Amino acid sequence: MGADILTFLVFVAISGAFGVGSLIANRLLGAKARRSYLRLTTYECGEEAEGEAQIDFPTQHYTFAIVFVAVDILGFILALWALTFRGVNSSLYPVLIASGFTALALAGIYYALSGEKRWVV
Repeated sequence: MGADILTFLVFVAISGAFGVGSLIANRLLGAKARRSYLRLTTYECGEEAEGEAQIDFPTQHYTFAIVFVAVDILGFILALWALTFRGVNSSLYPVLIASGFTALALAGIYYALSGEKRWVV
């Protein structure tokens, strides 16, 4: 068995022992659960629920955030791609692959945003 596999197995054993030990210590040393009839109600504060629980929640902010992360990842992948092929000057193949990848990613981003009626910027 190689040293790298042995190191990995020791790490797995230590992290597993820490996780199980934390759970056991919490069970033995943690606060005891208090029983109450209020825990079975919807809210523990004693207030009765009023009205509808479902609200109109705007999702445009999350779509904008996901598109931002997608463009960030696209730029990171293209930067790594450029570092890989920086010594290849005479070939057009890496440029075509990077252009195709960028076009495919931008088409996916456009498809994700095409359902949005309002833009939040």
